[in-house]
Amino acid sequence: MKQRYLQWLLATVLAALAFGNAQSTVTVAVPEGPPGFDPQNNNRAVASGIYINLFDYLIFKDADGAFQPALATAWEPVSDTAWRVELRQGVLWHDGAPFTAADVEFTFERVANDPALLRHSYYAGITDVEVVNDHEVIFHTAAPDPTFLSALSRNGASVIPRHYYESAGVEKASLEPIGTGPYKFVEYRTDDRLVLEAFDDYWGGRPQFDRAVFRVIPESSTAVSELVTGGVDIVTSVKVSEVARVEASSSAHIERVGSNSTQYITFNVSEGQVTADPLVRAAIDYAVDDSLLAEVLTDGAGVPVRARVSPETSFSPAGLYDTYLYDVERARELLAEAGYAAGGLTVTLMGNTGHADIADLVAAMLAEVGIGTKIELFESSVWNSKYWQPGDFTNIAFGASSDSSFDYGNSLIDLTCPDGVHARRSHWCNEEYTDLVDAANTEFDPVKRAELLSAATDILLDERPQYYLYSNATFVGVSDRLSFTPRADSLIVLAETTAAP
Repeated sequence: MKQRYLQWLLATVLAALAFGNAQSTVTVAVPEGPPGFDPQNNNRAVASGIYINLFDYLIFKDADGAFQPALATAWEPVSDTAWRVELRQGVLWHDGAPFTAADVEFTFERVANDPALLRHSYYAGITDVEVVNDHEVIFHTAAPDPTFLSALSRNGASVIPRHYYESAGVEKASLEPIGTGPYKFVEYRTDDRLVLEAFDDYWGGRPQFDRAVFRVIPESSTAVSELVTGGVDIVTSVKVSEVARVEASSSAHIERVGSNSTQYITFNVSEGQVTADPLVRAAIDYAVDDSLLAEVLTDGAGVPVRARVSPETSFSPAGLYDTYLYDVERARELLAEAGYAAGGLTVTLMGNTGHADIADLVAAMLAEVGIGTKIELFESSVWNSKYWQPGDFTNIAFGASSDSSFDYGNSLIDLTCPDGVHARRSHWCNEEYTDLVDAANTEFDPVKRAELLSAATDILLDERPQYYLYSNATFVGVSDRLSFTPRADSLIVLAETTAAP
């Protein structure tokens, strides 16, 4: 047994050396670039997947969803509304400065106190981060929080350097980031590429590859061509139509990943928008065949849903998974109730260039019930800037969201008002819904919590600020030269990526 292990270890080392001599760079194709590098002001899954290489969480969830020490080495509740967290010693920022409790205090008090930050609503319950010493803090919350540890290990919880933000300013820090992660920033060319280099002093051990490059390639076919010819090593999102081409190649393979990522439509419900009318929103829901969308766009791997639910997500209402509304006649009736004759309503469908296929399919389905459409798609950087600014899209925006905490209550925070990111985008605010979600996320009794979340979901289903299409299944293309395991939470963890043995 020992000899077999030594043989495997030797093969792995030799493969790594061979790969390293030929290519010390790992290249990842992503469909869009990050909108910047402020992890507390981001709500894009692709960007969050990249940030894990620059920054660290206090607690890291492994691929099985178990909490693992990261910048925190131990944690314990000291009361119903307080958590003691011990911090890892000897950690350095990329500029050589030491990581201390002051950075944790700055990070979480900043996001808790600034409603302008896109991640504020997830951390608004933190009232104080008490610094006990350089390597210990106590988090105080306004109410008991059953999801607190998840909050420390999810998108938005990346710890940022106090000294750098205060000396350089937010703008520079978000353009030229400094973290404690396995890779450090080199350069970013918008809509082209992000270049990182290995951090020799990373507390978790230097990553195998000297450089990590994230290339922005919106078109799946182009990204796959790069993969099979060796131009990139990983394609984070391969379209169903390209899967066979990857599998038929002699240089790469497909990894299929289940996730809680949900494809959806966000309606602009502000005054003056045709989608402000709930009858119009309902008509669109009935007009679109979610099952067909999932079949065509994911080769049947996606599942139609009526909310952001999945079997892996705790407290998901199971009855809203693998179900949908589709009734052409009912859609026409609702349009008539709203005062629109056939051909009397036109809506604008907006998104980035990666939404071209879904936009075309939805447009065809809406045409069947007499709704005209205008499609406007943008390069990802342009679309992101328009989408982040409330009111900058007309009628309908395509999008997808996942929740790295895999907790349904966390997913619903996005539509709480006034600070939920999707509430801002849609201009929808329902105080009863917000109160129910807030109550659920401070409730430890699982039965009561499920009841509160169910009541909040009923409001979403009735008012439809968002209309949920299907739960995604992700196909990831991986070079045969690489040992890389995609994750359900979409994090691109290059610190664990090595040359194939």
